[in-house]
Amino acid sequence: MRLNSLIVDDELLARKVLSSLITSYCPTVTIVGMADSAESARKLLAQNAIDIIFLDVNMPNESGFDLLDSLDNTLYSVIFVTGNEEFALRALKASAADFLLKPVDIEELKQSIIKAGILREMRFQNKQLNTDYISSLTNLSDSIRNKQNISRITLHHLQGFKIISVAEIIYLEADGNYTIFHMQNNEKIVVSKGMGEYEQLLDENIFIRVHKSFIINLFYLKEYSTVDGYFAMLSDGANVIISRRRVDYFLEKVKHYNLK
Repeated sequence: MRLNSLIVDDELLARKVLSSLITSYCPTVTIVGMADSAESARKLLAQNAIDIIFLDVNMPNESGFDLLDSLDNTLYSVIFVTGNEEFALRALKASAADFLLKPVDIEELKQSIIKAGILREMRFQNKQLNTDYISSLTNLSDSIRNKQNISRITLHHLQGFKIISVAEIIYLEADGNYTIFHMQNNEKIVVSKGMGEYEQLLDENIFIRVHKSFIINLFYLKEYSTVDGYFAMLSDGANVIISRRRVDYFLEKVKHYNLK
């Protein structure tokens, strides 16, 4: 499957480097054009059939998200290209969008293109998945623009992905290389990523790690018990163990949370 691509980046060197990498190492991808701004990108998109947009997050005048907001997102798969901006990376990791960190790694580029191609086919076959993808991009745009805490997370699974509200997570449980999300509606969602990845995404003042295997949402904390150990009793009836070395940390976080 051949994929037509467009590179959008205001830096000439960045465009040239990415173009060279794609040409040299990604034979299934054809670079149809390169744009140095959102305005020039729109002109190229209007004139060409594009499958993938390699899109710089930060550009002057109009950002990558300003460009996306002006387009019909149902037509394109997007691979964001960004520098090491901590907040942008957190938001990108919480979305369905794929991204590359500058300077671009060859193997990561190859994997991103494979995933973009697969996702494109899945979106064409599954209308709900396509709707969820667009919704995830919108959530991503809002988070980065407003510099707000991440309110929704996209969880990937074998059939695609599921968008959940952070506020509905009661606790996370580590299970080997998997993470189990225990949700407000008694739903359990199993994803094939370690819990540490999600610990980096969630607000550390609300979601606190009480044990190597558990992160709890303080909003759902009902009781703290020291009977036969240390336990956080949650609204769904779960009694989550608190490791001895994290008790003081837990109590301090609870105190500050209750003072809000």
